Amino acid sequence: MIGNLATNLCILRHTKNLTQKEVAKKLGISEAKLSWYERNITVPNEEMLKELADFYGVTVQQLTEEDL
Repeated sequence: MIGNLATNLCILRHTKNLTQKEVAKKLGISEAKLSWYERNITVPNEEMLKELADFYGVTVQQLTEEDL
């Protein structure tokens, strides 16, 4: 289910020309935590998955299951 999450987070952030610092600040999380998500070190909880999906304008399903 979460197989594509890390890759998709990186792709979406780069597509929007944003830094990890910018995204983390807008989401109210640490830059380290966002980095962990993008490197598949840890998985965000359901609430954070929804926030990430909303931020990038995709569904949670697209974020976690599809190749973006």
